[in-house]
Amino acid sequence: MSHASASPSCECLIADLLRVRRSLTLEQVVTLLPELSWNQVFKTIDDLSRRGEIVLLRRGYDYEVEWMPARSRSFSYAG
Repeated sequence: MSHASASPSCECLIADLLRVRRSLTLEQVVTLLPELSWNQVFKTIDDLSRRGEIVLLRRGYDYEVEWMPARSRSFSYAG
């Protein structure tokens, strides 16, 4: 069964993890959430990144995921 967007439960798991850890590599997220497949983690991180809820940075061969606090997000689109 395929969904157009990441499931809310995946988003909650990843968001909760990033609120605590603040910054993790993509591989660390996969390791710390064994109940999710790599594809679920990647899709959820992609969705959260596109919405501006997290920041996805390339670090050499790795990708780092950083939590973006809500107050920072609310000002990111003000012009």
